[in-house]
Amino acid sequence: MIFRRKMRYLMVEASESVAMNDPKRIDMLKRELLSFLGELPYFKANPQVAAQLNDKVFIISANRGYERNIALGLAFAKKLDGRKVGFYTIRTSGTIRSLKDSFRKIY
Repeated sequence: MIFRRKMRYLMVEASESVAMNDPKRIDMLKRELLSFLGELPYFKANPQVAAQLNDKVFIISANRGYERNIALGLAFAKKLDGRKVGFYTIRTSGTIRSLKDSFRKIY
């Protein structure tokens, strides 16, 4: 029996422009999340940057059931690349398509 991994996607907006297509910045964000969450919850959540929608908004994926941990970790992440940046979660969904539709409506 083959099981499909269930993912949740979070649309996140930053207070400053962030380029999440740069692997260096993605690693910095992951280190910030790891320092807040701890190793086991971070491993279970498996956060990955899925898409960059504009210079401030991006989508991050997480395993289902751990999306709240990632949203909380992002709220406490205050620095990225040596700059002060605030992150807040706009919406959570089960598909990237619905987040992109919401993005078009909001922005």
